[in-house]
Amino acid sequence: MTAAQRFLAVALTALLTAAVTAIYPSDHWSYSTKLTTSNYADKIQEEIDAAWNAVTKTFADNSDVVFMDVNLSEESIRESPDGDPYSPGAGGWPTIRYFNKETGIAGGSYEKKTDGAMCDELGDEAMMEAYVEEYGKTSLCSLDGKGCSEKELAFIEKSKGMSSEDRDAQIERLAQMENKPMKPELLAWVKKRQKILKQLVSAGGSDEL
Repeated sequence: MTAAQRFLAVALTALLTAAVTAIYPSDHWSYSTKLTTSNYADKIQEEIDAAWNAVTKTFADNSDVVFMDVNLSEESIRESPDGDPYSPGAGGWPTIRYFNKETGIAGGSYEKKTDGAMCDELGDEAMMEAYVEEYGKTSLCSLDGKGCSEKELAFIEKSKGMSSEDRDAQIERLAQMENKPMKPELLAWVKKRQKILKQLVSAGGSDEL
């Protein structure tokens, strides 16, 4: 779906809403954003960009990650210099590609985790964070507590007391769990725990913390 098509869907919804205004409570504007000819473009774009903007700020201090974006209406970057197609729009909008040492400049495509539309899936900030962590092979949560949720902090403290054998066993167990069907949020927690444990292994357990 193109940006124009996304807007058309919103516009049609707005027209339908206008047709049934009579059944709306009088205070419905207090929990709904009113679109006007002067604000609709900015308001819609704010919603489209919300998760992207939030995650770029969240990972701003992470040296493993760099964010870039392309406005295809201004710059028609549709393939790599080597001719590998970037296929904008394939699988839905937004089209997000990742680049690392493995993919080279050809990049790789994001694989959806849910049955929802791409814009809904990656419009969720938690899903967007999980995507960056997975494909960037990095972790937002560091062992000094920076970027960690309360749940992650509790797991760090618990894991510090483990022996190296226990940590290795936990990493293996969690790796096996990844192949089992589960909800996206549970899978994200499995991966977060693996990353914390691997950081502890790299740091030599709790001795260097």
